[in-house]
Amino acid sequence: MARVAVIGAAGFTGHLIVDEACRRGHDVVAVVRRPERRPAVLARDSAGSIEARVADVDDAGALRAALEGVDVAISAVGPFVRFGAAVVDAAVDLGIDLVDVAGEQVHLRRLVEDSPRLARAGVRVVSAAGFDSMPGDLLARRAGDAAVEPREVHVTYHVGGPARSRRISAGTRRSVAEAVGRPSWAFVDGELVEELIAQERRLAWFPRPVGPRHAVGIPGGEPLIVPRYLPTVRTVRTYLAMAAWRAEILQALSGATRVAWVRRRVRAHLVQPRADPSTQERASTRWAVVAEASGARGVARGWAHGHDVYGLSAVTAVLAAERVGAAEPGLRSPAELGDAGDLLDELARRSDLRWSLVRPS
Repeated sequence: MARVAVIGAAGFTGHLIVDEACRRGHDVVAVVRRPERRPAVLARDSAGSIEARVADVDDAGALRAALEGVDVAISAVGPFVRFGAAVVDAAVDLGIDLVDVAGEQVHLRRLVEDSPRLARAGVRVVSAAGFDSMPGDLLARRAGDAAVEPREVHVTYHVGGPARSRRISAGTRRSVAEAVGRPSWAFVDGELVEELIAQERRLAWFPRPVGPRHAVGIPGGEPLIVPRYLPTVRTVRTYLAMAAWRAEILQALSGATRVAWVRRRVRAHLVQPRADPSTQERASTRWAVVAEASGARGVARGWAHGHDVYGLSAVTAVLAAERVGAAEPGLRSPAELGDAGDLLDELARRSDLRWSLVRPS
């Protein structure tokens, strides 16, 4: 088993990652920002496998000291557009591999551009290893391979359940707030192009029991990472399923946030204090992801579904940390950590995720 550092271990997603890493038998170094958070982290320790260290991500020296002696680090410190680069720099300085659960497209694009530096340092970084991208990335790989020489890949996420079960954590809200007013990209005709959120619409063909859903374009990780391993693809977009009337509001708001005062108001609203989702609310969430690939053999669809997106992010992050050491140095997507089908099967063994592939007829 590995010695795994979890940065942001006292946060909502971070403490779930700590629990999952301990369940998998790893020795955990729980990195927290404030000393008073150490007792809460250590109270989770039932097997003597957690060591708590204190470091603020903004303090480069303290962060490097906190990561000394670990095999791999998992970062749950967001917003990643603000804090992600500091964690990457610490990993490069120490020569250790890094996994993050970022869902922020701006952060991922920076890592794409930084990949040559990571490769020269012999460091592997797996970004977008949470619910926001990892299931879609793995399904896109399976569907793309089944379609043969795919030209288009469209990945759609759906989150349902009772209204309270769709409540998001404070960390997620801070990351969403940082993304407000920033560029959003899709991969179109072989190039990254900037688009407004909800500008692009699609009917996503989820299998039953979800069924077809109206979906809108969002800034996902797939447009940046799918073309890395499906070289024939010309168009890749990420979508979120939602009602048409909500999509109209979202598109209007997306355009309005280019105005500074609107952007400030929206960000302030998002970061207002609210309760994090409870264990019961997380369990009642129903999610689904479908990846549709069009290629030489027709259309293939890979899809997965389950409950509790935050619990799944903890599972995906730890699995990525266990597999990252076998990958080539540089930025790596989840689908570059091994056979995508095997990885999905492993996620199914560790969670309630279920997946299937509909091959071209």
